[in-house]
Amino acid sequence: MEAFFRIGVQWLHVTAGVLWIGGGFYTILVQLPALLASPPAARGAVMPNLVPRQLTYIFRVAEFTMLTGLLNVFASGRAQELSRLDTRWSWAILGGAILAVGVYAMTRATIARFAVRLLELGPLAASGDAAAAAQMPQLVARLRRFGYIQLAIGAVILLAMVTARFS
Repeated sequence: MEAFFRIGVQWLHVTAGVLWIGGGFYTILVQLPALLASPPAARGAVMPNLVPRQLTYIFRVAEFTMLTGLLNVFASGRAQELSRLDTRWSWAILGGAILAVGVYAMTRATIARFAVRLLELGPLAASGDAAAAAQMPQLVARLRRFGYIQLAIGAVILLAMVTARFS
């Protein structure tokens, strides 16, 4: 029964991690370019429905990933190794956890703020406000830049977890 719990937690953790990082790839590589190619009036109608849902999704799946990661440490039976930091596994898990919490905190602090600002500016820009329209590309560039940083850190986390898995 213990093995089933460990495998189940591990499966949930990997699936949640794929959804978290995959959601970032989808947002940056598919969704953002598609929105930018759409006319401003169409964006204005979609963004108020899309952005809050997407933020909720990203935050909940990130939280679930970190929770199942913590459970996975204990289910693996190797939690005591974290207190010694004398194995490749312990360093990989610690590094991955620190990076995951860091990405989550940075996302909460930046992406959410930029996205809310986009929602504020969208209707103004669509109604012809030149100042609002001028701020939009800057915010989109910040979102894209942070998205690429987040994806790079996600790749490092993935490498750390693969290292831990095979240690």
